[in-house]
Amino acid sequence: MNTINISKKKFESLKQIELPEEVVSTEANFYKMNHLGKVKVFKSLHMTSGPIFANKLFTLEMLNEYAPLLPKSFVLPESLVSVDKEIKGFSLPFVKGVNLEMLLADPNVKTDIKLFYIKRIGDILDQLEHIRTNTVLDSIYLNDLHTSNFIVDPKEKEIRVVDLDSCRICDSKPFRARYLNPLSLLTRAPGQNKYDIYRKDLINEDGMPILNVMSYSEYEEEYCSYANYRDQLGFVNSNKESDLYCYVILFLSYLYGQNVCIFGLEQFYNYMYYLEDIGFNQALITAMIKIVTNAPNENIGKYIDSVTEEQVEMAHKDVYKRVRNL
Repeated sequence: MNTINISKKKFESLKQIELPEEVVSTEANFYKMNHLGKVKVFKSLHMTSGPIFANKLFTLEMLNEYAPLLPKSFVLPESLVSVDKEIKGFSLPFVKGVNLEMLLADPNVKTDIKLFYIKRIGDILDQLEHIRTNTVLDSIYLNDLHTSNFIVDPKEKEIRVVDLDSCRICDSKPFRARYLNPLSLLTRAPGQNKYDIYRKDLINEDGMPILNVMSYSEYEEEYCSYANYRDQLGFVNSNKESDLYCYVILFLSYLYGQNVCIFGLEQFYNYMYYLEDIGFNQALITAMIKIVTNAPNENIGKYIDSVTEEQVEMAHKDVYKRVRNL
């Protein structure tokens, strides 16, 4: 990747982009930056050394290398940015629009418009499956798929994918993801093995390495030599299943009006039964239930058109709890 070098004085003069209250970034600050007559976004990372930073740089390089193969909806990193010749982050195109999290929470936006953009995410996942199947890039997953990582352009009716530096591409290590954490629903589901939970498949019920020839310290060194995954890396080595899981969680969280990722298994099934009672498409419900079973997950985008405004209103947690006397 090319590198843009700016002075510390210029960096201090950049205008910071204030994120909406609903959108949280824990790993970086964002600044507007002019470069070659164009407005760019400078994502200034808080962590600029160590294994996570090295993994970030590798991910950026792979995104740059395979950019021609990636969907046009991807807002890709363009250049590394150094401050007084020390790499501090990278630049992105400046994209106008509304964060999807804000759009979904806006009572003035019609339900059919919200569902339209949720369905578009399913189209993007289909595009990624096509890329993995038909090109040399056989490993590309969004990983941190949630509403804050999409920007909607209402005028053009387009949705763009941002924060791609946390994706999984080629041999990059797992990054943290909002819906993929040790407290998420998938860790309590019978089908959790399909999510490729990082390192967990190599540890027995006692928390010790399955390979008895290794001591725990040797195990740590061989399989996780550059960091402790519980503290620094992602919990799930994302794959097709985890992307589809996150898509279902995103949709259900919109319906419920609150993050359902931390639902227990019983709570999840009770909510599914309720959606069935209020008339949700049976095929859609069956597809969503797959995220907690051993069956391969399914892209629910093709069922989104079956959802009505009345069903969305009935699915909200306030109505659900009142009907169920919770």
